Amino acid sequence: MKSTTHKSESGSEALRLFRIAKACYGVSTDSSYKQGFELLKRAAALGSIGAHEWLGAVYDYGLGTRRSRRRSFEHYLTAANAGNSNAEYHIGVLYLDRVVGREDYSRGLKWINKAASHGDATAVHVLGHSYRYGLGVPRHPKKGFALELKAARKGVPEAQFAVGFRLSRGTGVRPDHEQALKWYRKAANRGIADAAYNVGYFYDNGRGTKKDREKAKHWYARAEQLRKERKNTRAPLPPLGGSRSARL
Repeated sequence: MKSTTHKSESGSEALRLFRIAKACYGVSTDSSYKQGFELLKRAAALGSIGAHEWLGAVYDYGLGTRRSRRRSFEHYLTAANAGNSNAEYHIGVLYLDRVVGREDYSRGLKWINKAASHGDATAVHVLGHSYRYGLGVPRHPKKGFALELKAARKGVPEAQFAVGFRLSRGTGVRPDHEQALKWYRKAANRGIADAAYNVGYFYDNGRGTKKDREKAKHWYARAEQLRKERKNTRAPLPPLGGSRSARL
């Protein structure tokens, strides 16, 4: 009984610390990040899986501490082994990106598949990308498109861009400029600069819509604004999105 009570108290304290730490990372200052980092370590020591997930990102991007891919991997792995889908996704991409030694598609896709089966939409997009180009799996453009479309419908911006690109080029699917424009616009509204540029191009050239030079200018300007914002913005923490997929 005493042991059960102790575990319950530890769990409650871990959750409390984790919540405070997350709030610290909601304030984009070095001092707040450092405070959040110390709180995350305490919460992780008490068994918080969420804290391990966030520590993976903190070490990955150097938010409040010195960047360390080794420690990032260790914390992501602890959370992934506990079934955290976002951590599973990041472990998979760390293998695919050669961050933890040689490029290992077999091991990477194993974790990506786990994350996808646990509901991580960005992992579904990465699987689609893998089938699209035959990376670690047999090349299957149609299957790749189906997976990318599934992720796009779940709101993954990079997947929305990929679907727009596939529909505009007709790779693995019949070309459909009107639908391509729809998905490019969705991706642009989620912050993808290249998607905003392509929306502008479609309006500029009357592709999938009537020509509209004013709208084209608007979207070209929006693309430039998004590029500047991305350059000046710190990387997001993992629960806010798996940003690495944009580089695949």
